[in-house]
Amino acid sequence: MPVAKPKPRDQIRRFDIFAEWNRLKAREQLNLSEPNARAYGLAVAKIVAARKFHGYKPEQVSEWRRNAKKGQVTGAWWKHLGSSAEYDKKIIERMGKTFYKRLFQPAIRRAWREGLRYEDIRDTLRKQWNPRRRQVATTS
Repeated sequence: MPVAKPKPRDQIRRFDIFAEWNRLKAREQLNLSEPNARAYGLAVAKIVAARKFHGYKPEQVSEWRRNAKKGQVTGAWWKHLGSSAEYDKKIIERMGKTFYKRLFQPAIRRAWREGLRYEDIRDTLRKQWNPRRRQVATTS
């Protein structure tokens, strides 16, 4: 009997894919450790997704955006915006560890290694995963 593919516990967002994409970038291109790569990936996703950062000066946020766009890691600016533990909670645990390890992470890594761009995969992958999640929710 074939083993069923795991399904995400919650809807997969562009944010999730972008955070993982940038985690990979941090590991592969910026040579960050895994905990720092997770913090970096989450921070970059937050910066791109956020319209406003309450409690921070606009100049500071602009600098973070420039650093994220350039792939800048000096000064560990991203540590103010995310952590490895927060990545685990907001990305991995939200979708489910099994789904993350068996489907999500390998699919993103494969696209990365094939030289695809984030924009090429963000919606395609979500279209594969999110309908399966809804089917489970309606049949449960």
